[in-house]
Amino acid sequence: MVSIPAGHPYPQAIHADLPGARVLKDPVVDPADPARWWPHRALDPEFWDTDPARDVDLVHLHFGFEHLSPARTRDFVDLLAARDIPLVLTAHDLDNPHLVDQTDYHAQLAILLPAARHVFTLSHAAADRIAHDYGVTAEVTHHPPIVTDPAAVAPRRRAGSAGVFLKSLRGNVVADPRFYRDLAAGVPAEVYAHTDARTPALETTVDHWHEPMDDQELHDTIAAHSVVVLPYTRGTHSGWMRMCRDLSVSVAVPDCGCYASQADDPRAVATYRAGDGADAARAVRELLAAGPVPPLPVPDVTFRHGQLYAALAGERGRA
Repeated sequence: MVSIPAGHPYPQAIHADLPGARVLKDPVVDPADPARWWPHRALDPEFWDTDPARDVDLVHLHFGFEHLSPARTRDFVDLLAARDIPLVLTAHDLDNPHLVDQTDYHAQLAILLPAARHVFTLSHAAADRIAHDYGVTAEVTHHPPIVTDPAAVAPRRRAGSAGVFLKSLRGNVVADPRFYRDLAAGVPAEVYAHTDARTPALETTVDHWHEPMDDQELHDTIAAHSVVVLPYTRGTHSGWMRMCRDLSVSVAVPDCGCYASQADDPRAVATYRAGDGADAARAVRELLAAGPVPPLPVPDVTFRHGQLYAALAGERGRA
């Protein structure tokens, strides 16, 4: 099968112990950066005339298709249909966090969602929106754990503190320093950002300028806080939400997207008005008052995906 992508942590977690399935590695896009999988070659028609594509009997599309036009997206699903290759779609993003104008992206979803033989998504709120906007039924699945061994994380929690992680300040992260000043005025908060995002406007707002952290350092740093604030202005779901919950950290989320609905336990999430730092501080205080909430067990998502893949491959074999 082809997973688009295969090398990202989310599909890797799903496929790690998948019996009877061979997942093709992501084609190399840039020999100078072999870990880079985007733009994925399997979205190009030329890929399907290469040797690796000959035995493909299923495609699972996750993300990384926003560079296609709606017309090229239609060509992709038509190509799969012509070859009788079933498409599985996990709708991670109903609003793409990388895009300001969502028009073409929504047009892509209007093509992909009905074309898929099966649709997964990560929250009930997203499933409701898919049904309402696209007339498609989506199965809600759980985001697989990101921190596979929480016990290995250094227990250095500073009770009563919130962490905000800007990374390289991608397009859906609040860039207005007033948000972070208002947050810090209402609750003890520490703001982290990559050094490549350093700007005069944020110079005095960010507490920790740093190079990208490795997984252990990142997990230790997140676990040092009682609450993490997701400073997003758009998007749908968040791997950071899953990572925080793996570490028993509660999460303050904006009222856009489906972030609150993704939480494993409603006691571990509080919603604030997107872009409003004072309201984010109010959400953090609510979570601090509630105390730590251990994560709920995550069902075996690999087993469910394996069931589905086997069923679709079996249907294709009987066609």
